[in-house]
Amino acid sequence: MDSAYIRNLFLELVQIDSHSLEEASMAKRCAQELESLGFEVTFDDAGQALGGNTGNLIAYLPGDETKQTVLLAAHMDTVRPGVGVKPRVDENGVVWSDGTTVLGADDKAGVTAILSALRHIVQTNMSHGPIQVVFTIAEEMGLQGAKQLDAKRLRADLGLSLDSGGPLGTVVVAGPTQVKWQAVFRGRAAHAGVSPERGISAIKVAAHAVSNMPHGRIDAATTVNIGSFVGQGPTNVVRDKVQLDGEARSLNPQRLDEVLQQIEEVFRKTAAQHGAEVSFMHQKMYDGFRFDEGDDVRAKAVAALEAAGFTPNPVESGGGSDANIYTSKGVPTINIGIGYEDIHSTSEHIALQDIEGASRVIVEFCARA
Repeated sequence: MDSAYIRNLFLELVQIDSHSLEEASMAKRCAQELESLGFEVTFDDAGQALGGNTGNLIAYLPGDETKQTVLLAAHMDTVRPGVGVKPRVDENGVVWSDGTTVLGADDKAGVTAILSALRHIVQTNMSHGPIQVVFTIAEEMGLQGAKQLDAKRLRADLGLSLDSGGPLGTVVVAGPTQVKWQAVFRGRAAHAGVSPERGISAIKVAAHAVSNMPHGRIDAATTVNIGSFVGQGPTNVVRDKVQLDGEARSLNPQRLDEVLQQIEEVFRKTAAQHGAEVSFMHQKMYDGFRFDEGDDVRAKAVAALEAAGFTPNPVESGGGSDANIYTSKGVPTINIGIGYEDIHSTSEHIALQDIEGASRVIVEFCARA
């Protein structure tokens, strides 16, 4: 790998502002790099559908048709605060921001690793099968860019996603199904000072329900969280409405269904005990996946890591990624750790040697297709 190229490109990319739905400049720069390597680059209409300024970048490079087509995936957006990133490289070759913004290694390190690997493949005339690259928008908004991608545009047989924390060698072999849920408790309004006994406090009812519902770490595979508890109003009125917004995740879809049923049962029972009402709804955000040792994509990822000099460490993750979406759309895609740390914070950082290592893994993965 060309260490100078990796350093210069990564430092350039993190300085391109690309909050979710504002990725146009980042997409333009990536397209230039891919086109210079001979890729055909197109964009879909995901940006238009989501209200952004560009779509998902989809690129394709022909190759040996007797080999499998590989998908290489990363995302172009960053979380906030990510405008005006000023990267600095310390004496150990670790890149940080100046502390006022995130760095954007999530996932510009992945983008850099992919572009570096492709540059190496093309410049060395390495034998390879067809390669498809997808750089998504709005990943940080709940994988929205990947969700908008038309499955018919995916031409690959298997994929490698460069978008996970953990040291190089980390292989995410299972990811959760995620469901978002909403509950609305309705009580009865009354004057809080004159006749509170005439009211039914939706806040009190919801609080009792929350105290009895499954919450936090349920088991090794399952979690539940409440992100919002809203019952806003004047202090002199018994609040008659409270809305809860939460999520549940599990590596076991059956267990996820059971937990959602438990939550709804607790909510309905608690509301009835207090003379209140509750409505409960939920929506699946993405499907989980699991790759066993015999699965082709896992075997190739493990072989690529070993060939690149890393010890494979299979892990099950509680987080979702674009790999969930591609797998559900028919392209089994495995996610690997690329070494970034403290993401989504102003302390985010990554070692340049880890980006270089990830590039080597990509090259080895493409060589084994």
